[in-house]
Amino acid sequence: MFTSPLDSHRLETLYNLKRNDIKYDLSVMRTFDEFLKKPHQSFDSIHVAGTNGKGSTASLIFNVIREKYRVGLYTSPHLRRFNERIFIHDREISDLEIEGFLNNVNGFIVENIKVNRNPTFFEVTTELAFNTFKENKIDFAVIEVGLGGRLDATNVIEPRVSVITKIGFDHADRLGGTLQSIAFEKAGIIKNGKPTVTSEIKNEAISEIRTIAKRKNSKLTEIKNSCKVNNVSISEEGLSFDLKTDKNEYEIQSKLIGDFQIDNICSAVKTIEESGIDIDQTDIQNGIKKARWVGRFEIIRKAPRIILDCSHNPPAANSLSISYNKIFNDNPILLIGMLSDKDHYSYMRNIRKISNRVIFTRPAEPGRSLDPNILMTESGSLFKEAKVIEDPVEAYEYSKSLGEPLLVTGSMYLVGVVTEIENINTFPY
Repeated sequence: MFTSPLDSHRLETLYNLKRNDIKYDLSVMRTFDEFLKKPHQSFDSIHVAGTNGKGSTASLIFNVIREKYRVGLYTSPHLRRFNERIFIHDREISDLEIEGFLNNVNGFIVENIKVNRNPTFFEVTTELAFNTFKENKIDFAVIEVGLGGRLDATNVIEPRVSVITKIGFDHADRLGGTLQSIAFEKAGIIKNGKPTVTSEIKNEAISEIRTIAKRKNSKLTEIKNSCKVNNVSISEEGLSFDLKTDKNEYEIQSKLIGDFQIDNICSAVKTIEESGIDIDQTDIQNGIKKARWVGRFEIIRKAPRIILDCSHNPPAANSLSISYNKIFNDNPILLIGMLSDKDHYSYMRNIRKISNRVIFTRPAEPGRSLDPNILMTESGSLFKEAKVIEDPVEAYEYSKSLGEPLLVTGSMYLVGVVTEIENINTFPY
């Protein structure tokens, strides 16, 4: 689903760029990068990996750096428009910039398709971001990993700091079925002699991160040891707390809701401190106060209350449940749609801690969306009231018409439908 005025056929062609019997390494990406004369070498960067929280953390870092420098932000996937993936200081990438880049690299892609060495959709999109940042003369870029880290297309950069947020079980088919194997892939973004910041605390995962950081002579900052948080206040307006790091003290105010955002904010602050970027305490506090991340415990209407949250795996559902129940005391309608490659049952067991009323629907992602009737069958007796409305637009309009608190969750693609219907601004501030 996309609503960009850019020729839809051109975007479809980009989306369909794949390699047969793909070998997961960075060789094609590096060749493509060299063809474009390594545009990422024209700016400094921060690299963010993790299972949950990496988007919020990237937005926080972006907003802090933006207080003083020209900065770019590269994230994925998008909610409404492809253009959302690439943000250049105060605007999304334009259709003209996308079109110009695709025209410039079309010959390279076509020639390499013949030998099955063409860049994929994500590789092209990543170089589009790098090239656009170079052309717009940005000073810094915050780069979010697409999947994993070690073999992700973004991992050709040499960042000032590598950031690893919370790690959980997701994409096990690609990253391995243990926390150690997943942590190994995420920690693949750690660079020799460059600092690393992490909010991870689970023994199996943090042990792997420590091992790799030591091997690469990377100074590892663990949030749990370097940040002290006091006077926490969380409400539907946002959160505030006092933060003392090993280098400074801050009075934090944020639009972001949920206590799970505390670690993300601490990660952003420590990343700036470890980066060596000349940004003072006031800039850090102001940047965090401005940051938002669409569809992450976002209240889009208060009467009746409607909340959007992109949680799509069990750990995220658990964090959402804990935060929701701390702030609200009600039994909202859950509107849930999921992708077929997720752990549906574990997700539903966690999200049911919020409510026993649910409407299942299908996210707007034709290739991977899960039949909501399967969710209905899998849920069994988890919910007291359950209903299926397959079309997501119809499901949302029906849920909203009931005039009760509503929580839309389970997939970014479902949240994207709602942001489209409600015409919600997707800027990161």
